[in-house]
Amino acid sequence: MIRSWMKTGAARFMNQTGVGALISSWAGAKGVPFVANYHRVVENFEESAKNSIPSMLVSRSMLEQHLDWIGRRFRFVSLDELGERIGNKDGRGDPVAAVTFDDGYRDFYDHALPLLKQKGVPAAVFVVTDLVGTMRLQLHDKLYLLLSHRFRPNSGAPTPFQATRALLENLTRADLENLTRALEADVSISEDVLQPFHSLTWEMLGEIHRAGMTVGSHGQSHALMTNESRQQVMREAAVSRSELEARLGTVVQHFAYPGGCFDDAAVEAVAAAGYRFAYTTCGHQHASLPRLTIPRSVFWQNSSSDSHGRFSGAVLNCQINHAFSLLSGCRQRHGTGREHEHGRV
Repeated sequence: MIRSWMKTGAARFMNQTGVGALISSWAGAKGVPFVANYHRVVENFEESAKNSIPSMLVSRSMLEQHLDWIGRRFRFVSLDELGERIGNKDGRGDPVAAVTFDDGYRDFYDHALPLLKQKGVPAAVFVVTDLVGTMRLQLHDKLYLLLSHRFRPNSGAPTPFQATRALLENLTRADLENLTRALEADVSISEDVLQPFHSLTWEMLGEIHRAGMTVGSHGQSHALMTNESRQQVMREAAVSRSELEARLGTVVQHFAYPGGCFDDAAVEAVAAAGYRFAYTTCGHQHASLPRLTIPRSVFWQNSSSDSHGRFSGAVLNCQINHAFSLLSGCRQRHGTGREHEHGRV
């Protein structure tokens, strides 16, 4: 509550005094395109947050407030148009914004797509190809659910979210799968709890593509590319692109790094796979391949809320201007080489 109150107050101060714009200018943020990123879109945030990672959720009503506020200040464009403007560093032209959704959850089809079509907003959905049309869960969702059901809250112990994030950031995909299998031996989760996490079907994805939305790759299995071998990184980028193109009958040009994590090997793999544009979740860009490390701002239900839980344009404006991220810094480690083939750089 104290942190939320301080964030609200800081946002109001920066917007009223123009400090936020100065921070943005000083950080060089005006040369970076604005790309908003979301994950799951749900009807009821409080209800969904009982079993989901809260920071991956936004309610349909909150998403609508975001789109309306952004739409009054930016022109929404497709990722193709935004990508072509990346090289325009002098700030000429109207301000544009793009909207993306990661992971390919089925609730994009149920809740986001009708809203986007109603408002005429182009958007992109990045999917994990191994999960499309299956009943399997994203590994981060399964791990969070298992840890939440297996361990009771304990003062001083990591929360299920903290534990999930630490494991995802430091273990390979194979190690994470072994861990979830061990947890599943002791924990049973009902299908009613699992159902909201299901992915899009290929039929849904085809309809999304025909509606004019961009479909991009989020990898073959959603493995963090900075944790995997070079061979696996190449497969994640290349196989997912090939399958999407074969299934949708179109050229796939866009890739989103799982977890927003990248290093030189990941960028090189994405380039070799033939993508023209790729997206992260931090402000760093590759010096020689900036179009393959386009930053995005991640939003969820409470990311742009005031201390009363209501939507705040002042807070959203500070996020768009990178006023908060400049102060907090980047948690990622962007290495130029790998310490070992299966470890994190």
